[in-house]
Amino acid sequence: MRERIKQIAREQFIRRGLSEVTYGDIAALAGTTRANVHYHFGNKIDLITEVFRETFESVIAINDEIWLTPGRTLDERIRLTQEDACRRFYEFNDDPRGNVPWSLSARARAADDHLLTPELLAGMADMSRRFEAGVAHAVYAAIEAGELRPNTPARAIVLLITPIWHFGPHLTRFSGLNKLIEHYNAVRLTIRQAYGTDRYPQIDLPLREIKPPKKEQSNEES
Repeated sequence: MRERIKQIAREQFIRRGLSEVTYGDIAALAGTTRANVHYHFGNKIDLITEVFRETFESVIAINDEIWLTPGRTLDERIRLTQEDACRRFYEFNDDPRGNVPWSLSARARAADDHLLTPELLAGMADMSRRFEAGVAHAVYAAIEAGELRPNTPARAIVLLITPIWHFGPHLTRFSGLNKLIEHYNAVRLTIRQAYGTDRYPQIDLPLREIKPPKKEQSNEES
């Protein structure tokens, strides 16, 4: 029952926000009583903290597996990160136009900062630092392996990749999943075209053609 309560709490926190979900809501969905939820977790902040701790561990483990496992190309690592974002998106949305939140941290930062304890804020910061460190490790590995040119600005590449991971959940809420995928494709193509060597994988990714705005005719022309 304890694990079921945490699973339901996580889903409801992401869908509705930390402040909107009550112990009564969680108990009803779990098929138990509010007293039993209190028995397992005490007050709501304790439950929120435990849900966040497990989320931090899970996200860090996935990112470490993607970015620190030897033998992968940089492009493969970016693609796997994109696929993980899609998987998490579809956990809460049925089609690519869905706007249901899919990140616990992003959801909480958007609406529930007052419920985030110093421990949770520190955990978010640590998760972000570890992701960036993993990306940096992979970029330097790609330069050393000859996938990227020796003069590649490694820090610039890291700063191209990390924002789409950080802000992807916010982007999809307003623009849908396809927009996020397009951002990933743009980063992959930019890195390949600007700094890739003949060892860098050949990629052909779709980007929506953006037509220039029509010029208004001046009075003189008309």
